Amino acid sequence: MFNTAQIRQNIQNLARCERGTSAIEFAVIASFLMIVLLNIFDIGLYMFHKMEVTSSARAGAQYALVDMTNATPALITNVVENATNLTGLDVTVVNTMCGCSDGGTLFTCGTSTCGEGTTGRIHSYTQISADYTHVWLFYPGTTTITANNTIRTQ
Repeated sequence: MFNTAQIRQNIQNLARCERGTSAIEFAVIASFLMIVLLNIFDIGLYMFHKMEVTSSARAGAQYALVDMTNATPALITNVVENATNLTGLDVTVVNTMCGCSDGGTLFTCGTSTCGEGTTGRIHSYTQISADYTHVWLFYPGTTTITANNTIRTQ
């Protein structure tokens, strides 16, 4: 029925055959290269989102600086959100911060006075914070990207 000698000869011929080995080697190497390339793409997308969030917060600070008298938190928030195409950007604008002329820490206006060692002048500041949750494509989980800007408005 079966010729065992012929089967044995076919198996030996198959073991010595080198056809297709380059295709197998390429498949193994290509899988590792694809993993590397996909990770590079994912990290590049993260860096692009980080630049977008940073530049949108900077655009809000520039608007607050240019139009100090009319820049309300709602308008600044609108400028920050419209400066990027990212959806889900969380913007916080606080324009009730004050600080002494010595460049010390900021405080809520009306709660502190400048002490000794300063000229006694109190300056108004606007703080702009933009947060974005980046969803990784090939990694599990998310990362929050935050950009903060503080600008003296008076």
